[in-house]
Amino acid sequence: MEKIRVPEKKLREMLEKILLNNNLSVGDVENIVNCLIEADSCGVHSHGIFTFKSHLKKIKENDYNLKPRFKIVRKGGAFSVIDADNSIGFLSAIYCMNTAIKAVKNSGIYAVFSFNSNTYGPAFYYPLLAAKKGLIGITFCNSPATMAPFGGKEKLFGTNPLSVVIPCKKSSPIILDMATSKVAKSKINEAKLRGEKIPLGWALDEEGKETTDPIEAIKGFMLPMEGAKGYGLALVIDVLSGVLSGAKFLNSVGKFYSENNGSMGVGQTFIIIDPSQIYGEGFYEIMDDYKNIIQNSEGILNNKVRVPGDRKFSKKDYSLKEGIEIERKVYESLQSEIQNIDVKENK
Repeated sequence: MEKIRVPEKKLREMLEKILLNNNLSVGDVENIVNCLIEADSCGVHSHGIFTFKSHLKKIKENDYNLKPRFKIVRKGGAFSVIDADNSIGFLSAIYCMNTAIKAVKNSGIYAVFSFNSNTYGPAFYYPLLAAKKGLIGITFCNSPATMAPFGGKEKLFGTNPLSVVIPCKKSSPIILDMATSKVAKSKINEAKLRGEKIPLGWALDEEGKETTDPIEAIKGFMLPMEGAKGYGLALVIDVLSGVLSGAKFLNSVGKFYSENNGSMGVGQTFIIIDPSQIYGEGFYEIMDDYKNIIQNSEGILNNKVRVPGDRKFSKKDYSLKEGIEIERKVYESLQSEIQNIDVKENK
């Protein structure tokens, strides 16, 4: 499918106009748009504006609670459990991460567990908020079942993403951002919409056979990264985010594209570590040196050695200069929404 580049300001204005026309507050609109723009500018298109139409549909059909009351239902010395009240996932995740950021001052390490939540899109966005304040941010969550246990063929586990962002002093943060499956399921959905095949090794069909057909892959199940290791990691995340928070788990987690008009019941975990309390202010300079050692190490065939996150920041710099890359059809759907708003306003 054809891709185009659109100035960041233009995309931001379009998204804001559409959301403000759907009864969201100015603050909520800003948070949602920031998250989507960050995803696409960093090249994580599967979790950016590509998903906007589906979120907008849920907003219009009242599948989300647009006036949530976030509630701390349990609290200890270094943790809180928060009811996300079926909020839009971006908003509850930002609230939970900010709660942990504020609380970490008293303990050095703080964790927030969230239930009654919905998909929060690009996982790296939330710990990046912490890194901007000199804190190590960690998040992981469970998700709708798309993977079978290693050796099985019944879908019980989601792709259960994990992200860790570590701040440095002068250089950009280190960003680990990964799913526990071979790829994020959204990449298969993208291939389906484009009418493209997927690589062998991403997923199996309903009978457990390899497939390059995204439709058969969606009917079947995705494969965990590195076999049993990815399966084990997905299981642990499901327990720590789903079971421990009081959220749904295994194959009881609701699907994002379903018509159930209710919360997906996702369980999410947010952890903040303050390195200045645990190690001291020298931590940040050490991390600069740490990155330099890796980046200046000898690569195979003279390849440049990267640190996790380097590619995201490189793409972001390019996106802000040359425009953010999105599919033309996605951009046209935004234009259509804007035209509908303009027609109503002019009546």
